[in-house]
Amino acid sequence: LAQRINIPLTVVLAVAGLLVSEVGAEDLAVTGLLTGEGFKELLVNLFLPILIFEAALALSTREFMRNLVAIGALATVALAISAALVGLGLYFGLGISLAAALLFGALISATDPVAVVAVFRDVGVSRRLLTIVEGESLLNDGVAIVLYNILLIAAIGVPMTAAEGAVEFVTVAAGGLFIGAVIGTAAVMLLPLLQRLPAAALSVAVAYGSFVLAEVLVVSGVMATVAAGVAMGGMLESRAEHSVRDLLHELWDALGFIANALLFLFIGLALDFDLIVENIGAIGIALAAVLVSRPLAVIPLVILLERWARIPKVGQRNSAVVVWGGLRGGVALALALALPEELGDTRDLFIALTGGVVLATLLVNATTISFVVHYLRLDRPSQ
Repeated sequence: LAQRINIPLTVVLAVAGLLVSEVGAEDLAVTGLLTGEGFKELLVNLFLPILIFEAALALSTREFMRNLVAIGALATVALAISAALVGLGLYFGLGISLAAALLFGALISATDPVAVVAVFRDVGVSRRLLTIVEGESLLNDGVAIVLYNILLIAAIGVPMTAAEGAVEFVTVAAGGLFIGAVIGTAAVMLLPLLQRLPAAALSVAVAYGSFVLAEVLVVSGVMATVAAGVAMGGMLESRAEHSVRDLLHELWDALGFIANALLFLFIGLALDFDLIVENIGAIGIALAAVLVSRPLAVIPLVILLERWARIPKVGQRNSAVVVWGGLRGGVALALALALPEELGDTRDLFIALTGGVVLATLLVNATTISFVVHYLRLDRPSQ
């Protein structure tokens, strides 16, 4: 159906999940996993390691490192600016406390370009644009989760200074990257000693093992899996035999496809349509804040990097696609559903706002990104 109507599969699955939830999904046993902390645990511990490792393994490491300054700035500085602008929008527009508003800004600012990247691969955009969009999403998931955990402490009334928050952020993020890089490098060194199936099993162990070890050591599991995937993918061509490389790419393509399909179906099942309708006015304010904050965070930052950091020119057309491709997805919804009951009515409001924003970006941004790419002529080779 998705192929026939030319709409991304992930969008069709999310809408299907929403329709199923409206006709009685509360009777399904699986919905116990799609509420509160359960959905966060399902997403973070089951799906994120697969999705992140698959994307990191498929990235062009050379292109990723060449654009690391731009990707890192978009995933950290742009995300922080976007979170602050969204928070201020909710603070003035809805009158909620500043700490809680900033918490919502953090959880809603992580981009999930799964549907966009699938379109990019179909229409054939430049590898650089694909790397920037996918690389930003890989890193900003981890950044958003760390920022969310820090701001959640402030939102529920536990005192924390800005300096303490900054130290915590750097420690958690850097620790995860270090652990993942070590595990990924060690694993890829073993590949020449392994045949096809043990090598495939090792790659799965690296994806989940780096994540779990980092979480046990109280650093970022997402960052660890990113670093492990990039390290392994960067040396895969030189360390593994041709048959092993083919199997790994096919295995992770399949795992990534299945995980994305299930995740967006679960997103649809987790959305509460009645709650969204009840808070439609507040959702309009939140959506406006999200849509305005994205270009204000991305475009000036890219211009500054081009002029001051002398990065290779990104260009206005690529920047426009990066802005429009900033979908919100499973990470934002999982973080909203995992908010503690101590937040009271604000928790239900944030769940409604997140569900509304996720649904709007899926139905609008994801379905129109191919037209934007074609209109800007980014699907054609440059001179």
